[in-house]
Amino acid sequence: MDIGVFYALVVFGALVLALSLLIIILKPLIFPLLWAIIIAMASQPLHYHIKKLIKKDILSAFIITTALTLIILLPFIILAETLSNEAIQNYNTFQDWFEKGVYPPLELVKSYPLGKTILENMNYFLSHFGTNTKTVLLSLSKRITEFAAELFIKHSGEVIKNIFFFVIKFIFMIIALFFLFKDGERWGHRIMEILPLKKREVEILRSRFHQMIYAVFYGIILTGLVQGILAGIGYTIAGITSPVLLGAATAIFSVVPVVGTTIIWIPVVGYLFLSGQIMYATALGVWCLFIVGTIDNMIRPIFISGKSKTPLFLTIIGVFGGVASLGFIGIILGPLILVICSTLFEFYIIGDD
Repeated sequence: MDIGVFYALVVFGALVLALSLLIIILKPLIFPLLWAIIIAMASQPLHYHIKKLIKKDILSAFIITTALTLIILLPFIILAETLSNEAIQNYNTFQDWFEKGVYPPLELVKSYPLGKTILENMNYFLSHFGTNTKTVLLSLSKRITEFAAELFIKHSGEVIKNIFFFVIKFIFMIIALFFLFKDGERWGHRIMEILPLKKREVEILRSRFHQMIYAVFYGIILTGLVQGILAGIGYTIAGITSPVLLGAATAIFSVVPVVGTTIIWIPVVGYLFLSGQIMYATALGVWCLFIVGTIDNMIRPIFISGKSKTPLFLTIIGVFGGVASLGFIGIILGPLILVICSTLFEFYIIGDD
């Protein structure tokens, strides 16, 4: 074998090995890195404003990174503390029911003629087994509560493990965010220089890329605010305590794929049912299911399409296809990928003409 060919094969093998190891190292961190890039690009106007006031790159990057970290963390910390207190309070209320042998929802059902008739028939049927409706419901509720507690304890190790990995990824995202604010502009110029495109085409691609980032990122925020406000209106009418806080929680969790706002409003509806407020529980459930839970599918694509000047149908394909294949981050990456592909295809067509 020719010695030149042998050296070339060795170098190629080393390159393949290095790339493989790089992929293995970056694989668990790819999504935090992508989130850091998206947040950095969406926050560019604020970063430029801070850089005008503070001329030092490191200090300005530190200030905006710290500010964004607090903006991300504080709502979750406040929400977690409040919800945990509410959960403990509700658990104590149910325990009090069990100890006293009372079940307030039954009293509400008895206040209606039809409900009273149904309960009397149920009690007559259950009397053949030496029990009654209240005893059965109290026993069932107690078992459900105990099962939920046992389930939490059983999976607590896995929960702690997931929280640990989430914290590691979040810390990496914050570190990446700092360096993107500090050196991202220079890195971006280097990437643009090596693209095999004309200068005008590079500018068009960069402009559309930024437009889509802004449109999707702020579209998510707008959608969350609308869902939070609508849910908050429902909580207020239903007489729920702390409707503003729960509305904010609904807005925050609206970004979670698939379950989204249901993380908040289903427990609220369940609480209303258990406390005997059947009408309010039903009305709030219908409101959240058909209005709060679906309005994001209308607002988000329309907003993204309008702000990014992208065809609405293409935006819908990008959003839904991205979520289905990549999870939540697909809401942003899906439309971005489609915009990049459509822009490159446009360059190809224009080039041929």
